[in-house]
Amino acid sequence: MRFQREGLLLWPLILISGVMMHAVAQHSDDSGESHTYAIHRANSDNPRTTSTEPLNSCGDSLSVALQQGTPEFPCWANIRTVERWNTAAIVSGLQPGSDQPVELPKYAPSSFKMTLGGLSGFSFPNAGPGKAYGGIGAAAGIIERRRWQFMAEDGGGLADFQVGGGDYLVGLNRAAIRATGEFNPRWTWQGSATNTYGTDAARVVAPLDFRQVGDSGVPAAETVVYGLHSGRVTTGEEGGKLRYEDSRRSYWDFSGTHTYTQYNADNFFVQTARARVEYLHALTPTTGIGLYGNGEHQTGPLGCSIGGAGVRWLDAWGTRANLNISGGVNGAGSSCGKRVQFTGTAAIYVKMTQFTDLYLSGGRGLSDGILEHTVFLGTGAAGVRHSFHRVADIRASVNGIQGVDPVTKQSYHGAFADGSLHYRMGLGFSQEIEIRHYKVAGTPTNDRTIAVFTLWWTPGRTTDTTTTRASLR
Repeated sequence: MRFQREGLLLWPLILISGVMMHAVAQHSDDSGESHTYAIHRANSDNPRTTSTEPLNSCGDSLSVALQQGTPEFPCWANIRTVERWNTAAIVSGLQPGSDQPVELPKYAPSSFKMTLGGLSGFSFPNAGPGKAYGGIGAAAGIIERRRWQFMAEDGGGLADFQVGGGDYLVGLNRAAIRATGEFNPRWTWQGSATNTYGTDAARVVAPLDFRQVGDSGVPAAETVVYGLHSGRVTTGEEGGKLRYEDSRRSYWDFSGTHTYTQYNADNFFVQTARARVEYLHALTPTTGIGLYGNGEHQTGPLGCSIGGAGVRWLDAWGTRANLNISGGVNGAGSSCGKRVQFTGTAAIYVKMTQFTDLYLSGGRGLSDGILEHTVFLGTGAAGVRHSFHRVADIRASVNGIQGVDPVTKQSYHGAFADGSLHYRMGLGFSQEIEIRHYKVAGTPTNDRTIAVFTLWWTPGRTTDTTTTRASLR
């Protein structure tokens, strides 16, 4: 069923917070000194914040409702692809912001968590009148054995959308799995897959998709385009990686990923495949450098093939700040526009006080079909969080995207801004209040402001457990 864009702006939904895994092995060398072998995922998969610290490493209320955000049970922001959102630190010899290697419980018990919620939303006058009411649910589980770990998460729901005098029943579902393990102390592996299926406009009021920057989960930059399409959206990612420990301070990473984006009503389908080889070396306990070679191919109406090489630089200043910069030059096919293309990412995280942190990030790469008219996509984001002694926290962020049609040379750009207040109410309940603003140039119906209220309830939720383990990637 197709609806007018005004009618799609407030479709409620569900979001599944996601999944990530982690496995760690310890091994003694010939001199008898202990050495930790950790599976360091290439997308910052290990939140450094423990459950006893005011600022949880998860930035979204759903992950908090699922009691995620600890080294033992990380959050959704950590399961994304190992290539495109590569913001990780590297080897156990290099822990930016920490002088100690990561040590996670080797035999953590398997566990299962779930949460239920309800949401309501309404649009401000600039988007046309509309209301939404819905029920949502999510569950996450983890299984750990001696040499491997598996996590899975799924969430979804139904909602009644009221607009133009009509009622519409809509829904959305997201799911993710991740597995990590080791063949031996030098060789480790990981694999992950995610899928989203539902109405694109539902994402406008859904719990936002997040990425990890430093210690903070932050809204993904492509939230700008949510609600641009009148039909269903299907997106997914699969990725795998092998890591070889060459020495105490050096690693080789071999990885590949596949992403897909489909907008049903527009008959639009794009796939992107990526392969990468990277050498990572820790110069000091807080500074590292990497060299990589990569090849990427994007299909469909945004067809483009690139291949090249680049460098990575990671640095940290105590436990308060860390920097990650990665970039390279690529040769490109004629359909890509210019024959030489720059791609890369950069992120800086600063923990200003025990209760306040901020981040800046930016990047440029193949668009994965996020914008239908641009082969490459540039992104930028900034945000700040503040916690009120673990009882409540506030978050504000601004995201922007920009791309150019290689044929017409027309520029496309948009912005997204949000503010959130999240607080715990006791008895397993928590509440989040959000104001979101979406604006995409050239699409008047996508210049809109939305208010979303979400109430979470976690059955049998216990108080936060004290733990001395904190990890940083």
